[in-house]
Amino acid sequence: MRVPVFQSDHGPCPYLENRNWVTYSFSSTAMEPELYEALLEQGWRRSGTTYYQNHCPGCRLCIPIRVPVERFAPSKSQRRVQRRNADVTVETGPTGWDSEVFELYVRYLTSRHAPTVPPGEEEYMSFLGSSPGNTILMKYRSAGRLIGAGWVDRLPGGLSSVYFAFEPDEARRSLGTLSIMREIDLARQERRNWLYLGFYVPDSRKMEYKASFRPHQIAVNGRWLDAD
Repeated sequence: MRVPVFQSDHGPCPYLENRNWVTYSFSSTAMEPELYEALLEQGWRRSGTTYYQNHCPGCRLCIPIRVPVERFAPSKSQRRVQRRNADVTVETGPTGWDSEVFELYVRYLTSRHAPTVPPGEEEYMSFLGSSPGNTILMKYRSAGRLIGAGWVDRLPGGLSSVYFAFEPDEARRSLGTLSIMREIDLARQERRNWLYLGFYVPDSRKMEYKASFRPHQIAVNGRWLDAD
């Protein structure tokens, strides 16, 4: 079956200055996990039911990255994050409407990205509340309070990070780093080989942190290669 693919110009790149963000994309309300895992090494990612591949003019710096979970060893700074969050518990469940998580997401988005209009319930459900595959929601709590929420796709060979939001007044905890380590732990428990982290973008402060999870692999010309 053929699926129409669209090219879109989204304007300025969100990661690097003086560049334009252009994508190829298609939509699918159902996706075989084996197919999506194969698409990841070709530079595809999903946002809701939209699958996109970056094709920015003169730039190929959005590099797919994944962590081999059995070989991962946390750095000193990552171990400090673990100790700092020794009180945090994680519960895993299905995606769907959740007013507590939605309110956290709105606070996070408003604080970190300052949207012109706060996201509504329909936008939230389209982006995170529904999925074309097997997606789980990981809730992070401290003393019963929800302080983080992460969406993760289950794939045959690994887990794929989709999105993470945290309570803005808990920024000192480095919950984004903690979430990746907890996702690595979950992948190990489920006997999966990889944690897919999306794109690593050299020279982007927003995305460089992904390379600190070592060892890792990057996809070059459709092949996964050890980066170290």
